[in-house]
Amino acid sequence: MSDMFGEDHDMDPEKALAAVGLPRTYRWHGTLQDMHSAVRLAMRKQRMEDAVIDRVAEAVVMQLCDTLGGQIIYLPRGVMIHRALRDARIYADSCRGLKPHELVRRYRLALQTIYDIIARQAALARRAEPDLFGFNDP
Repeated sequence: MSDMFGEDHDMDPEKALAAVGLPRTYRWHGTLQDMHSAVRLAMRKQRMEDAVIDRVAEAVVMQLCDTLGGQIIYLPRGVMIHRALRDARIYADSCRGLKPHELVRRYRLALQTIYDIIARQAALARRAEPDLFGFNDP
């Protein structure tokens, strides 16, 4: 069907792309390439062998696709993810019995910062636990 300007609105997109010689691409194609490159880079930084990198990088990306595929997700960048992982390690170390002054030396942070991190992580852990007694029910 054509409009008054003679443009065809029922054109098949596959035929249109073939007519101009452009390959069909998908929105996720670049994302998968970026993920694969990032995994390969991380493995190289760990000084893994190239043969292992080639085999494992694809498996990691495929597992991520199988696990997270179809979802819209937010991935934090840089400092935020490193800080979140560091805070989780600090809390785990404190739960294993390390004292705050030991954590200060290990993570090179102020004592008050260590206490703040442990308190925040403990609150997160409490929220993740099920409410067995109905205290949060309205």
